[in-house]
Amino acid sequence: MSKKTYRAGTLTYTKLGLVALFGWLLWGDFIFNLMEIVAGSFIPLKLKSLDAPNWLIGLALTTVPAFVGMTVHPVISMASDRTRTRWGRRIPYLLGATPFVTLTLVLIGSSDWVAAWLQATLFSNMTPTQVTLWLLAFLVIAFQFLNTFITSTYLYLFNDVVPTELLSRFMALFRIVAIAATSGFQYFLFGKSETHMPEIFIGSALLYGVFFVAMCLHVKEGDYPPPEELPGQGLHRVWSSVRTYAVECYSHRFYWWIILGSIFWGISFAMIAFRVFFAESVGLSLDQFGKLMGVAGVVSAFVLYPAAALADRWHPIRVILLGLVGLIVVVPLQLVFLIFDMPPEQSRAIYMVLFVLHISVQAFYVAAQMPMAMRLFPKDRFGQFNTAGAIIAGPVTMLAGILVGAWLDWLDNRMEAPLSQYRYYPAWVAGCQFICLIFMILLYRDWKKLGGDESYSPPAERKPATVG
Repeated sequence: MSKKTYRAGTLTYTKLGLVALFGWLLWGDFIFNLMEIVAGSFIPLKLKSLDAPNWLIGLALTTVPAFVGMTVHPVISMASDRTRTRWGRRIPYLLGATPFVTLTLVLIGSSDWVAAWLQATLFSNMTPTQVTLWLLAFLVIAFQFLNTFITSTYLYLFNDVVPTELLSRFMALFRIVAIAATSGFQYFLFGKSETHMPEIFIGSALLYGVFFVAMCLHVKEGDYPPPEELPGQGLHRVWSSVRTYAVECYSHRFYWWIILGSIFWGISFAMIAFRVFFAESVGLSLDQFGKLMGVAGVVSAFVLYPAAALADRWHPIRVILLGLVGLIVVVPLQLVFLIFDMPPEQSRAIYMVLFVLHISVQAFYVAAQMPMAMRLFPKDRFGQFNTAGAIIAGPVTMLAGILVGAWLDWLDNRMEAPLSQYRYYPAWVAGCQFICLIFMILLYRDWKKLGGDESYSPPAERKPATVG
């Protein structure tokens, strides 16, 4: 009796080989998410401690990443599709960028010490705080740029090396591991940010640099057919490719519903950097908020796998709608802190309950988001269509990052209680997610017209573009 094997392109796995593959990919996912959550949690706190205005925090953490995603992400994604090396087509980008990302993160963690040296030797006409702020802004922008090489190719690696029949289950495990990394950090380390920020930041950066490289060296890609020859020569080839790309991705309203829904879902998170200040405004300490994030992550992990299973049976688009309706009900409840003054103990208890409920309902959308794209976009051009949304979302998200910071600064000038402007956090989130729900309803309607469960096929078959 022959052993059961699994295939992904030219790769063949036994059960033991599959366990090894999943182990390395999920370990890399854990390390990658730990790095990102440390950076995403500590950088806003560090900027705030330097009295950076809210518009600068929004610019550095929302606008700049959106600009990089709009301009660099599509180029890297399509270039990796066409790359052929003995290491594969995704691994070279991951291996090449990881040392530089690690170095940047170490410098961010050491910014106080580096800034003190720079101020003493080169910028004596500036205060230490000014030098630290400018150095940190430069390093954060550098990190956002370099990390794009990782984020642009990492998910595509899974599609290349994981057998198709196991991809959905792997993506569910991928999400759960990400939640485990986030929850572990929030519960055990976030509360120590005020006293041990440099040590935690530098430690997580070095951990990422060593073990993410180890993951890249142990995961092998298969062989790929030669990339399709691009038509024409020189500028003619560039124009023909751009025109084909635009016609295929943007000429059908069905894809626009996906793009617009994703945009408004994304800009609802333009407020995410200020969530910790919302928690502080109702009386939570950083340690309490970190532990709350950890608990909420564990609860959402228990919701995530059943939600993914429901998406497989019921179709991801229906689970997306279910999650959005739930969020439209749950998120506005957090506006209670704008209406009523409550004792601190009561405020903290209500906030914690509503926060866990919010994150748990959000898990339905998260579980179905990527599977929905995989089911609705053309399979042979998934990377292309995936980047098409980023190009449109970039300018909108950039503007959202600036607007949300400016809006909070405007509210700050009109409210007496410290941090009370951050209690408007749920208003922004609920408004954006309501608009997202409208576009998802329109998408569902057109999906049914295109065959729905029984006979859906992606619209707009490939038609070569011509230059006239």
